[in-house]
Amino acid sequence: MENTFKTTIVETLEQPVSKLAKERGLHLLRIQVRGSQASPVIEILLDGDRAISIDDCESVSKDLNSAIESKNLVKGNYRLDVMSPGLEEPLVEDWQFARSVGRLIEVQYRENGEHHTLHGHLRMFSEKEIGVEPVHVKSAKVIKPNTISTDSGPVEIEKDEQLYDPPVELVKLERKHLMKVIVQPEFGK
Repeated sequence: MENTFKTTIVETLEQPVSKLAKERGLHLLRIQVRGSQASPVIEILLDGDRAISIDDCESVSKDLNSAIESKNLVKGNYRLDVMSPGLEEPLVEDWQFARSVGRLIEVQYRENGEHHTLHGHLRMFSEKEIGVEPVHVKSAKVIKPNTISTDSGPVEIEKDEQLYDPPVELVKLERKHLMKVIVQPEFGK
């Protein structure tokens, strides 16, 4: 029963939120409902080709509050959170990959039944594959546990990290093998 009210809220809000986002040149990433039917928390995650402003979030929130109340979607108190994605938000859509070309990314993928991690700069993408220029280890010096010095600055590596020495320039990965692609912060090169 509880799951039904959450599904109803998501399905009812999906079209109006998508429209409000599109009017601002943004995209709806997801709607998530937590909490109880008497007091739900509705989370709207927006993203776009440009930075999401506080004004974007406030404006969408205000318009959605009106829609929720006019449709009598929630019977009691509710909290509506409209926000932009954090650093851990994975790249999934083509427009996210397009915006991230040239940026340092962490790719987790599965190939031949094995899990691998690769750090590098996204150089290209298509609907079938992505091209990553892997970071190259500058020295064997370990900065701190699980962190190495690379040509892109310090990078935290995973146990299954794929490390490449020059001259590997591009590693192509089929998108069907991708598990998670996350943009990484770059610190002083």
